[in-house]
Amino acid sequence: MSRPGVEVVLSEQPGQVSIEADTGVWFASGLTDRGPTTPYSVRSLNQFVTVFGDRQTYSPFYDAIEEYFAEGGSVVVVTRVVGPAASVGTLNLLDGSAAISLVATANGPGAWSNQYKLQVVAGTVGGTYAIHVLDATNNILEDSGNLVTQNDAIAWAYNSQYIRLALGVSTNVPAVMAATALSAGNDDRANITDTQWNSVLSQLSSDYGPGQVSQPGRTSSTAYGQLITHCEANNRVALLDLPDTNNATTLENAISTLNSRFAAAFAPWPVVPGLVVATTRKVPPCAMVAGLIAKNDPIYGPNKAAAGVTGISRYAVDVSQPGWTDDIRAQLNVAGVNVIRNMRGTVRVYGWRSLADPVNDQTWLDFGNARLFTGLTTELNAVGESFMFAEIDGQNGKTIGAFNAALVGACLRHYNSGELFGATPQDAFVVDTGPAVNTIETIKNLELHAIVSVKMAPFAEYIQIIVNKQPIA
Repeated sequence: MSRPGVEVVLSEQPGQVSIEADTGVWFASGLTDRGPTTPYSVRSLNQFVTVFGDRQTYSPFYDAIEEYFAEGGSVVVVTRVVGPAASVGTLNLLDGSAAISLVATANGPGAWSNQYKLQVVAGTVGGTYAIHVLDATNNILEDSGNLVTQNDAIAWAYNSQYIRLALGVSTNVPAVMAATALSAGNDDRANITDTQWNSVLSQLSSDYGPGQVSQPGRTSSTAYGQLITHCEANNRVALLDLPDTNNATTLENAISTLNSRFAAAFAPWPVVPGLVVATTRKVPPCAMVAGLIAKNDPIYGPNKAAAGVTGISRYAVDVSQPGWTDDIRAQLNVAGVNVIRNMRGTVRVYGWRSLADPVNDQTWLDFGNARLFTGLTTELNAVGESFMFAEIDGQNGKTIGAFNAALVGACLRHYNSGELFGATPQDAFVVDTGPAVNTIETIKNLELHAIVSVKMAPFAEYIQIIVNKQPIA
C-alpha cells in the first residue's frame, strides 16, 4: 500500500477492542415536499416532518419513515430526490438605499417556499435588527433575536429549518421590511430519472458507516442494481422492495438475475393503520424490516435474523396479498424472496436469505452473516485506525501484540453474543499477526498486517420436531 490508510479485505480462505458499530442505521431516499438535498440524519417522525414536510400523495416516503420509527427504528439518514432542473425560492433583503444586503434562499427546492415569509424588524436594543420567518398566516416560526452585522444574520440562518442567507452587494444591514413571501421554487419531480436516484446514493460515502440502504417503493431492476452496487462498494446491505403482487413468478423474475451477498428482497407489503380511523395504508416492506433490525441489533447483534419471533411487527395489521401455500413459499424462499406473513394474529418477517447465488455462494445465503460482516469490518477498521502511525517495535513486539489483542477483543464480543460458531473462542475465530503475516519486508514497507478468520453462526431455517407416542406400560 502506497498511501496512509486502513484496508479490511474479505477472504474466503481460513488463515493461520471492543469497538461497536451502529449497524441499525437506515439510509433511505425518497421524494419529499421540502428539505435539504444533502444527507440529513432524522431521529423521529416529528423531526422528519419539521425538516422535510408532511405526507405527500405522490410519494410513499412519509409512510415508510413512519413505519420505520413505529417498529423501533432510531436513526434514518434521509437523502431527498429531486429533478435535474430543481430550483429554490429566494428573496432579497434590501438596505436603506434599496441595495441588496442579504439574499435569502429556501432550505431546499420546491414550491413550498412560497408559503413562508421573511420580515425584518428593529431590534430591542439600539443599533440592532431582527429577522423573522413566518408562515402563510403570519405566525412567527423563527426569530433571530437581536443582530448587529450581516454576518450575524448569516450565522443565525445556518441553523434555520427554512432559509439560508448570503451576502448581497451592499455592506449595510437590511432595512425594516414588512412580511414578504419567498418566491416559489420547483422540485422538478416529474423529470426524476434513474440518474437522480443513483446520484443521491453517491452522496452516502462509506464514512457514514454501515447500515441498511433502501429507496422505498422503487421496484425496477435498475433500482435493485444501483442499490446493490452502492452497498457492495460502501460496506452496507440493501433492503429491496419487491413488486406488490401475489404472482410468485413475477416476484421470482424480479430478482432472478441478482446475485449479491449484501442484499435481501421482501414481499408482500405490510398494511398499517391509515391516517383516518378505520382505514389502512400499504407500506414498502423495507421500512418494516429496517425498523425491526434497528430495534433488534442493540440486543442481539447484526447476525440475528429479524424474522420469526424477532421479526414481529409492532405496527402492521395485515399484508397486502393473500397468504401463499407452503409449496409456493418454499419456491419463493429458494428464489430468494423473504416472505412477510400474517401469522397467528401477527405480521412477521418469515425469511432471512440474502440474494447470494444458492449454488456457487451457498455459505452466504444467511443474510445475517452479510450484516455481521459489515459491522465487524467497521469495528476492525476502527481498531486499525487506532494503530495508524504507531511505532512497530521490533525488539519485543509490543505494538503487534497490542494490535492482536485489540482485534481479538473485537471478535470475542461477537463470540460471546453467539454470533460466531464454535465450542470455544479458538474454534470460532483466529487472529494472526505473527511473523508469517508481519514479515521484515512488510514492516520495512511501513505496514501492519493481520488476518482475521471467523466462523459465522448460521440461522435455523427449518425445524423438525418428532413426537413419539408411547403406549402405557
